[in-house]
Amino acid sequence: MKKPKLNKFDLFVDKLIEGFSKLPNFDLTQRDELAHKLFNIVSYKIADISSYKELVTKHFIPATNKAVYDSKKDIENSKYRQYLDLKQIDFKETMYDTIRLSYVGLFHKLENYVNEVISVTEILFDEFYESEKTLNVWTKEHFDFNIRDWQQFNIVHKVNWVANCVKHRDSYPTKNPKPKGYQNINEEEKIRIDVHEFDQDCQLIISFLPIYLQLMFLFAQHKMFSEELNNNFDPEDHFTISQNERLTTIEHTLKTLIEQMRKI
Repeated sequence: MKKPKLNKFDLFVDKLIEGFSKLPNFDLTQRDELAHKLFNIVSYKIADISSYKELVTKHFIPATNKAVYDSKKDIENSKYRQYLDLKQIDFKETMYDTIRLSYVGLFHKLENYVNEVISVTEILFDEFYESEKTLNVWTKEHFDFNIRDWQQFNIVHKVNWVANCVKHRDSYPTKNPKPKGYQNINEEEKIRIDVHEFDQDCQLIISFLPIYLQLMFLFAQHKMFSEELNNNFDPEDHFTISQNERLTTIEHTLKTLIEQMRKI
């Protein structure tokens, strides 16, 4: 009997749910409408990037390769071929250009996701505790962590770097700092990435999405519990002891997640 085809989206969302179940105090927002919105944001973006990856690798690239093949044949059979130096024509450049442009689209999707997650997370926790400080200010002050610093995560840095080189450097790898593995790249030649590498990078970005959401959620919890604790002056109070225990757990989980993300 033929096994039913695995649903890729279900697999991704299963991992997302598993990650959320490990978050301390997640019951705090489990039934909240904005919490559902957060879940929908990451679920939709996983599906969006997954379908984008399939579109590029299974449709755009094969169509581009066919067009390149047809163009090469037309030139080789042209009545003007004796005037052309075919060795000087790089027929593969169109294919590489398609992949480079796909990185621009991939980073755009990632950037929108990050902005949405930060915005909804702040709104979500403002319902429980009002604060003048933004989440980004809090993470900079308490963790020396800039939540929009693309260079701190290998895969995000690479995708952002390729996109910027394409948009602002005519695809030449001259933008610094360069991501891991590209420090010694020839700056006289345009960036060349094959379709297999693009596929792998999309998979890494998909793995990055739920972890980033968990990270923002924990930062917001840390901010809320810390500010609540600042309003309580009795160190022996049960509430104070409980909050300190929560903060210790959250800080440990945050460090683990950050390390995990930086390995992607």
